[in-house]
Amino acid sequence: MSRRVLLGLDVGTSSVKAVTTDLAGRRVADASVRYPTSTEGAAAEQDARAWWAAVVEATRGLTADVEVVAVAVTSQAPTFVPVGADDEPTAPALTWLDRRAAVEAARIAEVVPDSRNGADPFFGTAKLPWLAANRPEAFDRAEHVLTANGYIVRRLTSVSVLDDTSASLMQGFDDAHDGFDPALLDAEPSLRKLAPIVPALTIVGAVTSAAAAATGIPAGTPVAAGGIDSIGSAIEAGAVAAGGPLVDMTGFSSVTILPVPRGTRVPGFIHSRHCVPGLDLLITAQVTAGATIDWVNGLDESRDLRDDERLLARERPSRLTMVTSLAGERTPTWNPRSRGIVDGIDLATDSTELLLAAMEGNARALATDVAAIERAGFPVSHLLSTGGGARSRAWLQIKADVLGVPVHRAERGHGAAQGAAVLAGVAAGEIASFADVVGAESDRDERFEPDAGRTAAYRAGAQRYAELAALNATR
Repeated sequence: MSRRVLLGLDVGTSSVKAVTTDLAGRRVADASVRYPTSTEGAAAEQDARAWWAAVVEATRGLTADVEVVAVAVTSQAPTFVPVGADDEPTAPALTWLDRRAAVEAARIAEVVPDSRNGADPFFGTAKLPWLAANRPEAFDRAEHVLTANGYIVRRLTSVSVLDDTSASLMQGFDDAHDGFDPALLDAEPSLRKLAPIVPALTIVGAVTSAAAAATGIPAGTPVAAGGIDSIGSAIEAGAVAAGGPLVDMTGFSSVTILPVPRGTRVPGFIHSRHCVPGLDLLITAQVTAGATIDWVNGLDESRDLRDDERLLARERPSRLTMVTSLAGERTPTWNPRSRGIVDGIDLATDSTELLLAAMEGNARALATDVAAIERAGFPVSHLLSTGGGARSRAWLQIKADVLGVPVHRAERGHGAAQGAAVLAGVAAGEIASFADVVGAESDRDERFEPDAGRTAAYRAGAQRYAELAALNATR
């Protein structure tokens, strides 16, 4: 008899990640397949067909000799793609990184000025009128405009939905009424191309015979709506109750996630629904984190600079102060024109020191947001790190020293895709509740304690970092 497993898929910014778990949420196997992003100026596009091709490739290797009993998909967000009746995209997807819809975001703010999530192209809503105005033929041919996870759900089941974690992340979503303000729909009719909104835990359909033939997932397997990658990471890290832990999810970008009571508002931050009833996620985000590390690492093609021991052997804090906003910024400034700054560089600076400064710069940005979280009434006793960035011991130690609190690395450590697998199990009734599978506080792979002397030194340099970051405050 085949082993029964749950399958979680995460359509990330740089790759699809697939994880199978047993019915207790423990990882069985995983795979990832990368794809490119096309960027030019404020544009950041992907081919949604590459997402599906990556899902097919990743799942084919995971579905042999096991019985997949439920599937859920999480994804980068908010990313949107117009899709025709034949399941094919009619135009490239506009990723969360695409900032061309600034005018449309400002126009939406005039209609719904009290939106919990602000007037920025990141929040996705503005991308629809931008598509309608700039790619009218592709937009008219589209049956729906789908999120990245929604597109994969559509390819698996032939059903179009918009999960409520993605919807609640969007500018103009009315949380009290589970939808968009009618005045906004009248003012921006392009929003009517969005699919019906459903809760993340909804079983929306079953794997079709065509999708089964492509992926190896059995036909008839139930598929949950899923949601944004942050809920997958929150589940994987055990953040399923109000108050914590504060989860640090580091990949291309850096995102922190805190479960809070439904309806919480912190100006300048990102808010979305959790998939757990009664909870929201309070989110901070830096646009480029892992992307900055990859950029610096690529400057010296002769060797990999990301060696933990070599980095930790360097003097810290670094002589350099780096602001790592290489492609615009989200919290707290929401400035699409922000760019990177390196202060103190000289002819003695080498590539290892530059990489160290990049890690410190991301940690300093994180500290700025953590301070705002605490001012809002949510004390942070420690950080729980997950995602690709959590593999770097040096980076986790730097975060502990800059923040002055312990940093834990999750034992599971496979991020949103593993959380998506657990979500699939809860949605399909294979797991009774999230509390049955989340890790206990002692269930951690490694703990990084702050060094009091280094914490004091980093705090002494915080003002210089703030002065440099302020150079990005002007749009």
